[in-house]
Amino acid sequence: MPRDRYDVVIVGAGLAGLRAAQVLDRHGLAVLVIDQSAHIGGRVHSFDVDGFVIDEGFQLVNPSYPELRASGVLPALDLRSFPGVLTFVGANGDWTLADPRRWPARALANAVRGRPRPRDALALARLAAVARLSSATRLTQVTDGTTREGLRDAGISARAIDEVVGPFLRGALLDDQLETSWRYSRLLIKSFTTGRPATPASGVGQLPRALAASASRVEFRLSERVQRVGTQRVLSDEGEWRADAILVATDQDGAASLVGGPTTGWRATTTWWFSTPRVARGERLRLDGAGHGYASMLDLASVAPQRAPAGRSLIAVAINGVDESHADVPARYVARAYGVALRDVQLIVRTVVPRALPRVVVPLDLTRSSRRDGVFVAGDYLQTPSIQGALVSGRRAAKVILADLGVRADARA
Repeated sequence: MPRDRYDVVIVGAGLAGLRAAQVLDRHGLAVLVIDQSAHIGGRVHSFDVDGFVIDEGFQLVNPSYPELRASGVLPALDLRSFPGVLTFVGANGDWTLADPRRWPARALANAVRGRPRPRDALALARLAAVARLSSATRLTQVTDGTTREGLRDAGISARAIDEVVGPFLRGALLDDQLETSWRYSRLLIKSFTTGRPATPASGVGQLPRALAASASRVEFRLSERVQRVGTQRVLSDEGEWRADAILVATDQDGAASLVGGPTTGWRATTTWWFSTPRVARGERLRLDGAGHGYASMLDLASVAPQRAPAGRSLIAVAINGVDESHADVPARYVARAYGVALRDVQLIVRTVVPRALPRVVVPLDLTRSSRRDGVFVAGDYLQTPSIQGALVSGRRAAKVILADLGVRADARA
């Protein structure tokens, strides 16, 4: 039986809510988490289809995120990293772009071929070095504009933006036009220079499961829709729950409906999941260099064979927006990129996430309050639309709640 009253009730079992619950649990508070979904993690979710572990959209985890490290759950994720090599699939042949710190010979070969041109290569190297060596605070102190404007001001030519940097960033930002805040993109570039994106061996859903497991005393009520919230109560379709503090850790639309506040809109993504016989060099992220329209392509089983039946590849083709094309269209991209017969490219499932990431408008605002009319709020839309942003927002909201309740916060939580 649930308690009559809690110290904190959290509405939303996404990453922000789970991180907040973890921090509050470490300080001995009685916490209840309510979510309308049947699973925890919100958009960070995995499921099984005939032995293939599918993520809800194309999602990777960057182990360099400071807040992910601070949460203490990294060892439980069993991360499998991808190499720092990008393959651009072009109409007139493919070419690779390698991280010169890890693949100096390949980087030199690209320079000899003029991909990218020397001036652009130097500008890109300078941009990466500044991002890597600068603090997050410094990176967000520049005058903000769109990402395309920021790249141009960094000395990168329009050709290199369209052919090199754009194809990479558009998949990370879910933004084909590169209209996203340049301040946020600088933070994103920093994360890529300090860590290699990876996939948990059992799918991205392992992250919320690990966060929940680290907060073992927290109670969860799933498949329960919250109707109203107040400063000390939550009314759901199952009953009323009271607490000394209420935290709304839903997405921006859910928060707006419960406690008000603006929304910035959403970026959508569609991921086509295909099975093929095991492909060669599947661990390289493949990008669209021919203008076909997909954002990225990757074989998850190349580094995490547990995610597919023996001898099979699990290839995710990510497309920005809601893609309703016939499956043969992305299947042809797979056949071309990996050199397999079209008949061997078998569709597993298509995942459409209309609300994949909040839009990051100009200027980026990282100072938004964690409280609205006496109710606390958390979510990636208050920070940056990323795992890092969600976790930071959850931890900051928890610290404000602890202070409000007169509990001394442990800086290590």
